[in-house]
Amino acid sequence: MSIHAFARAIFAVLLAATFSLPVQSAEASGQILGGAPDAPIRIEVFSDFQCPSCRGLYLDVMRRVLSDYSSQNKVCVVYHEFPLQIHRYSREAALYAEAVSRLGRQQLLKVYDSLFMDQAQWGEDGKLEVSISKAISLADLEKVKKIMQDPGINATVEKEIRLGMQNQIESTPTFFIYSGQKQLQKVVGLLSYVSLKTYLNTIIK
Repeated sequence: MSIHAFARAIFAVLLAATFSLPVQSAEASGQILGGAPDAPIRIEVFSDFQCPSCRGLYLDVMRRVLSDYSSQNKVCVVYHEFPLQIHRYSREAALYAEAVSRLGRQQLLKVYDSLFMDQAQWGEDGKLEVSISKAISLADLEKVKKIMQDPGINATVEKEIRLGMQNQIESTPTFFIYSGQKQLQKVVGLLSYVSLKTYLNTIIK
C-alpha cells in the first residue's frame, strides 16, 4: 500500500462518523482569514462566535492551518458568520467581526483570537467591546463603531445566514473543503488538527 493510500485509509477510519459529501457549493462571500482565493484548496467554515466547538476549531485547528498552509498559499481559509439563535450574543459578535473585516485582515485575525479566547466572559456578560478593545487600537475601535452604523453590515450577516441555510447547515461548526470548484468533503463538528492535516497532505501536491 502506498503512503498516500495508507493516509487516506487512516483518515477514513478517523472521520467516518463526521464526514459526508456536501450538496451545494458556497458562493463567493465570507471573510478570508488566510491564503488567496486562487489557493489549490479552500476551506469554508460556518461558525458562531459563542459556540464552544467553534472556539476549539478556530483556536486549536484553523489557526494552525493558517500558519502551516495558508502562509504558503496552499489553503485559503474562509469564515462565514452563522450565529445561532440559542446564543444570546453571537449575532452581535458577528456584526462586530464583519465591521472589523473592513479594516483589514490583520485586525480581523486579532479580533477573532480575542473573541474566541474571551468567549466564556462575554458570553456571560455580553461585553463584547471589552474583548475587542484588547485586539485593536482605540482609534480602530472608534472606526468600527462608525462602521457598525452602516446597514450593509447587518445585510451581510443576513446574507451569510441565508447561505448557511442553503448549504443545509444545521449546527456549528460545519466546514467544507474544496479543490477549485469541486467539493471534496463536508465536516460537521470539531476535528483534530492531526486528522485534518493528514487529509490535506493527501490532496495537496
